[in-house]
Amino acid sequence: MKSIIMLLTILMYGLAFKPSFAQSTSVSKLKKAVITFVIPEGDDKDTDTKVSVRVSAKFNNQFDLSLASLNDFAGDVTWEDPGGKEYAYELNVSSVRFDQVSGDVKVRISINPVGSDTVKFGYRLVLTFDDDDPKTDPTVLTQERSGITLSQNARDFSS
Repeated sequence: MKSIIMLLTILMYGLAFKPSFAQSTSVSKLKKAVITFVIPEGDDKDTDTKVSVRVSAKFNNQFDLSLASLNDFAGDVTWEDPGGKEYAYELNVSSVRFDQVSGDVKVRISINPVGSDTVKFGYRLVLTFDDDDPKTDPTVLTQERSGITLSQNARDFSS
């Protein structure tokens, strides 16, 4: 019984402990999330193909916490593929504090093509956390990936 109480005490202490860098930004909230799709030379996204993005992270290293998302967008835009083209989209953000984000940030990108479509791309995700204090700089997290190919047969990518 003592070992169970001791284990619970250690777990409670461990969950209450936060590194000093997280304490200094604990009031920072997610203010902006932008994903930019970088289209290399290869295959474009057809005009009628819709895209959805979901960004999440672990909360207390256990549960998925939704940070930002945008569903069924870009269904009226062709992502051209002569190389070097970029298409930026601001995502809808959740009211998440920086200190709630632990572990890797995960990005899920899905396409919903009408008929056949193969899309080759990379992306750059920028998450901006800010405490609205003009004396402190915002905290910016970035993630970049390249070489992604999605199609009607492989519609989902997860980082």
